[in-house]
Amino acid sequence: MNLNKLKDRKYQYDQTLLKVFGNGENKKIKLVRMNCLKTSGLEIDNKVVRGEQNDSKIIESVLRSKAKIFELAYCNPWNWFFTGTINPNKQDRTDLDLFHKQLTQWLRDYNKKYNLNVKFLFVPEKHKDGKSWHIHGFIYGLPVEHLTQFQVGDIMGKGLASKVLNGDLVYNWKAYFNRFGFCDLEPIRNHEAVSKYVTKYINKELANSVTELNAHTYYHSRGLKFAELKRKGTMNWSNIVPTFENDYCSVVWLDYTEELYNTFLNKFFNY
Repeated sequence: MNLNKLKDRKYQYDQTLLKVFGNGENKKIKLVRMNCLKTSGLEIDNKVVRGEQNDSKIIESVLRSKAKIFELAYCNPWNWFFTGTINPNKQDRTDLDLFHKQLTQWLRDYNKKYNLNVKFLFVPEKHKDGKSWHIHGFIYGLPVEHLTQFQVGDIMGKGLASKVLNGDLVYNWKAYFNRFGFCDLEPIRNHEAVSKYVTKYINKELANSVTELNAHTYYHSRGLKFAELKRKGTMNWSNIVPTFENDYCSVVWLDYTEELYNTFLNKFFNY
């Protein structure tokens, strides 16, 4: 096939993606209008230089990770916001890949032992020493009976102690504590807010760090739900006010109703 013709097919122009996020009261509609969208499955690059990174690619990677983490955070019924540290006497705090492998195997064994289906979404973060790691993220399927509520006088950091003194519900997962190190879990009260909050851990520093380690900016269980892509094509955007807009795309977030959803479906010219 002629290379120039193939290049012409590499991108589609003025494409709108209609997605549905979440369930029940948390259900939302997301419209994304892309000025230029890469055609899925079509690759024409003559070569790829492994490990080649520049600022532009790092920034693109950060934005993609933020979007995917928000999607996974918002579309799944998480019970707990989790922070897990690594005790250097139990595990190498600097080996993120080893920690990830051992943590996921430990969770599989835990599920099997207690006949559970604990799911997770974790984002790694470096400690201030620039070498050691800990994780933040979400868990569901872990019964509260497996946890112990922190009490005033327990050993904990100042920030956590302040929450406990304030009467907030904060829990310890002793099974994790015994295997890996200190952790805390808080019940999720505002699903949307906490989904946005966790993306703050994704930044250029993390992207650079995990690239050097050939690791990932986030980890998640198999079988999680993603947003549903309902339609893709050219759409009439008249009377639609973007939530966000730049030179490359326009984005709209709206609370889901059947009426609004069907209105948007009827605005597509082709699909």
